[in-house]
Amino acid sequence: MKEKLKDILFPPRCAVCDELLSLDSGRVCESCRRSLSYVESPRCYKCGKEIESEEEEYCMDCRKSVRSYVRGFPVFNYMPPLSDSLMALKYGDRQEYAAFYGEEIMRVYGRELKECQIQAIIPVPLHPRKMLSRGYNQAELIAVSLGRCMGINVRNDILKRTTFTVPQKQLSNTEREKNLKKAFKTFDKIQDMPEVVLLVDDIYTTGATIEACTLACMEKGIKKVYYTSVAIGVSK
Repeated sequence: MKEKLKDILFPPRCAVCDELLSLDSGRVCESCRRSLSYVESPRCYKCGKEIESEEEEYCMDCRKSVRSYVRGFPVFNYMPPLSDSLMALKYGDRQEYAAFYGEEIMRVYGRELKECQIQAIIPVPLHPRKMLSRGYNQAELIAVSLGRCMGINVRNDILKRTTFTVPQKQLSNTEREKNLKKAFKTFDKIQDMPEVVLLVDDIYTTGATIEACTLACMEKGIKKVYYTSVAIGVSK
């Protein structure tokens, strides 16, 4: 009853175009859903990015760089209109969009994620300074939505960001790796340490952030790290 009243007083809006939705139309309008570019096969066996040929197992980035996580599960290709929606979530305070993205990860990859036997979901953390200025972590909002769908706890007591780094888009791939190498650490005292975890982020670009988070987790004794993201950069 409370949810229905909330929808009447504050009608839901499409998570992509932000237009008002009817109460029975879900979280995106049909035209926007048709416009979204889902990652399709063939996909890189490591990061999950689309690749040109089924004969290639890995994308160029994963062939050139070490990837310590087991496997990745990105849902969309990072391009408009999805990229605009993610920017609104990240910088425009449209926190309600995160529910759609968490649910889409589950819809697309639910069966595969269940087979991974994930014990905990870990959102890629923000530096405290950035968290203070933005007021929320978009990766955490997506993780909470996904955790609700999967029935798995979201853990913010495992991984932390200790280094405030310059915007990654200003750096080359090599510089990104170096910039993030020691940016993430685990907390000193962690209760009920899981052995298999799923990292959650909004966008996977070069993989530097996920790799840095993976290494920090594995140094603490976590045995297997998977990742999922709403979107992944398109190969050029």
